[in-house]
Formats: sequence, structure tokens, C-alpha cells
Amino acid sequence: MSFSFAPENGRSCLPVSGAARTQRYIFVVLCFVSSAFAYAQDAEPGSAPTLVGGAFALESSLGIEALEDSNIFESSTDVQSSLIWRLKPKVLMRFKPARSRLDFGYKGDYAWYDKSPADDYTDHALGAGAYLLLGDRSGLDLVASCKYAHDNRGTGLSIGVDPASSAFPESPDRYTDGQLLARYTYGVSHTRAFVALEASTEKLAYQNNLARTQPFDREDKYGQATFGIRVQPKTSVELSVRVRDIRYDNPLAFGASQDSREYLYLLGLVWEATAQTAGTVRIGEITKKFADPARPNFSGPSWEVAIRWSPRTYSHFDVATKRYTQEPVDLRGGVTVTALYSLGWSHEWNSRLESKLAVSKVDSTYRYVTGDRKDKNPQYSLAAIYKMRPWLRWHAGFDINARDSTVASYNYHENIARLGARVLF
Repeated sequence: MSFSFAPENGRSCLPVSGAARTQRYIFVVLCFVSSAFAYAQDAEPGSAPTLVGGAFALESSLGIEALEDSNIFESSTDVQSSLIWRLKPKVLMRFKPARSRLDFGYKGDYAWYDKSPADDYTDHALGAGAYLLLGDRSGLDLVASCKYAHDNRGTGLSIGVDPASSAFPESPDRYTDGQLLARYTYGVSHTRAFVALEASTEKLAYQNNLARTQPFDREDKYGQATFGIRVQPKTSVELSVRVRDIRYDNPLAFGASQDSREYLYLLGLVWEATAQTAGTVRIGEITKKFADPARPNFSGPSWEVAIRWSPRTYSHFDVATKRYTQEPVDLRGGVTVTALYSLGWSHEWNSRLESKLAVSKVDSTYRYVTGDRKDKNPQYSLAAIYKMRPWLRWHAGFDINARDSTVASYNYHENIARLGARVLF
């Protein structure tokens, strides 16, 4: 499965001069402001602007954001900064015929780099879903999605590459990602036991820089079964088993095959929202077996934990941690084992002003035949949201990102300041 929405380089026009780029920014801002003032009256407090006609609903929004990024290539050498302009439109169409729901959505992400035009990008994501009730106790979900997206230079397959070297790509890596998913569920909130069966297939295909990226084209299929028993009206014990099969399209000119199969087993406790808490705790084991015996297999603990504590209806604390595997990002192959830890706090100071604080750490171990590389990525984020109107929200924030690696060339430090708004219409 392959999808294509834009030219290979991610831009749809001829090269743009500095003056023309400035005029385009001004035009974008004027369009944004004119859209905002097109609303003569506010909607009811707390409502989201939505067009509704019978069983049809349309929700749409437009975001505009300016960012100042101190290290756009996440590099320890040849550090470059840039002002970045972003537009993020979103549209969701929803149909609700009897005993079902149909969704069609689009998300866009367009960015222009003031000091690095080669990094401009245009990303698209399309999705469609059908949610069908098959009886009093069972349902079927069918979801299809496709993305035409990119990896910023200095991330993904170009992580750790010196921007001043000839190996550094001249443009961001672009790829298409298509997915089909089906999920059958038996059991509803008042039944003691329930079962969920899920199957998915996903196809990743790179579109440019093919000499370096094409070896990473792959197809990812998985099947999962979840069995649950409700021990309390809002609390259940669940057992999940997943088998994942990863097959690469293009065999490496040298080295061992990266094809593999994963087995994941998780036993957990899930409780729905109560007066103050809601959460999920799943713990188990993950095993990854490579088709080529030259690559060492991996087996280790895996977990998924997400807990929300709300001491007040307007204040929430979120704790999350997860350990999982990722596919390799260079030709040496091997499995990447990642552990995520995060803590967040969101607080509504009044009906208009909200603040968000987040602290996280990502520990990654890149396992190669020749040895391991270990990275630690601390991240800090502070943001404020001002709801000027029910259809207009302003936001400002500051992010600090870094990487501390056992290989010094992968280290970096980055500060990002952002200011933007979102219009709902």
C-alpha cells in the first residue's frame, strides 16, 4: 500500500525568495485574522463550533504557530537556529446512522523555516473509521489511515549525523505510511467478561533519499487478543497477547536480515474514572526474534502505566511510563529498547486561563551486533492557554530538549519558544 499527496521534496511551488516568503507569512496571518473576525457572535460558553444537520456533524479548526528553535538539527556541532512558521488545519466529518458511526478526518501540518528553506515541509494525514454495533453486546471497528509525512533532518534515519558532513541529507526524509485495522469486541459495561480481537497491517515506504532510506521500507502486521474480567463495576483485570511480524522490502546489500517477529504478553488492571482517579497498569514481557541468526534476539520486561489523579475537577496530575521496542534507524540493525517516564500537571486557573507543565525522560538502548549505544533524553515543557473566545484559543510555551549519549556525537541541547492560536469554526 502506498500513498502520495505531494511532490517528493514536500513543496508544491518554485523556490521562494526571502521577500516572497515574508509576504506569504503576512498573507497567512491576514487570512487567520480575517477568519477570526468573521464571527460576529460567540457561541454558548463551553461549546465547540460545530455544524450539525440531523445525523451529520462537521468540526474544523485552523492553528497558526511561530516557533524559535535554537537547534533545528538536534546536533552537538554546527548548531543552527531558525524561526519556524506552522499552519495546522484539521477537519472531522461524522455521520451517525442507526447503530453505527462513520468518521472521516484530515490533519495537515505545514511549516516554513526562515533560515533553512530546505527544511520546509508539508505533511498530510487522512483517516476513515466505521464503528458498528452488531448486537446488544458486540461491536466491530474498521479503521483506515494514511500519512504523507517526514522526519526532520537530524532525527529518524539521520540522527547523530554532523550537519557539516557530506552524509547529512540535503532535504528531510519523506515517507508514506498506510494502515488498516479491524477490532471486534464482545462484552459491554454491565457484562462480567469481555473479549477484544484486533488485527492490523501497516506499510511504510520512503519517498526520497532512497540510497539511504530504501533499506528501511517495511510491512508491519500484528494480531492481538485481550481477555478481561470485571472485578468491580468500573475495574477490570485484563490479559493481552500480541504477535507482531515485521518484514523489510529490500534486503541489505551487506549484513544480516532485519526481518523479525515479536511476542508481547501483558497482564493488567484497568479502572475507569472515579471521583479522583483513572488509570491503567499493565506489566508483562516482550520477546523479539530475528529471522537471521546473526542478529541476537531480545527478551525483557515490558509495561504500560498511565494514571490520572484529579484532586479538583479543574486540576489534573498525569503519571505515565512505558517500555517497548522500536525498529532500527541505521544499517547496523538490531533492536531499540525504549523506556518512557513522564509527569504532567494541568490546571485551569479560571474559565479562560489554563497552564500545563510536563517533565519526561526517554531512555533508549540501541542494540547492535558490535555493541550497544545508550541515550538519555530529558524533556521539559511549560505552556499557557488563554481561551479568548469559545472559538479562539491563544497559547504560549517553552520547551527544553536534550540528549546525553554514550557516543558523544549524538549529544545535543535545544530550546524552543512558541506562540500561536487556534480558531474553531
